[in-house]
Amino acid sequence: MKIVPTPIAQHIDRVDRQYSLYIGISTGLLAFWSIYRVFWSLYLALTYDFIFGSLVFPIVLWGVIGVVAAITSYGFVTRYLKGSATGSTDGSTETNKV
Repeated sequence: MKIVPTPIAQHIDRVDRQYSLYIGISTGLLAFWSIYRVFWSLYLALTYDFIFGSLVFPIVLWGVIGVVAAITSYGFVTRYLKGSATGSTDGSTETNKV
């Protein structure tokens, strides 16, 4: 089952392997931060009844940011683990084409 749509996966495959790792780790950390923000907002909303209405927007916003970051992280980390399309795992083939 593919989580990342095919057109987006094609764009991800164009990114260098090392940058894919950096982007995957960064967006993974953003996804965990978003989960923390959603749980903290839910805790505040359930603990203090009078501020629930003002926390609906941040809960939805951070939830959407977290889902998008998790999908992006998954796409870039699988790109890194897959290796390059030519079968080489380092960027030396690109520099030797001169």
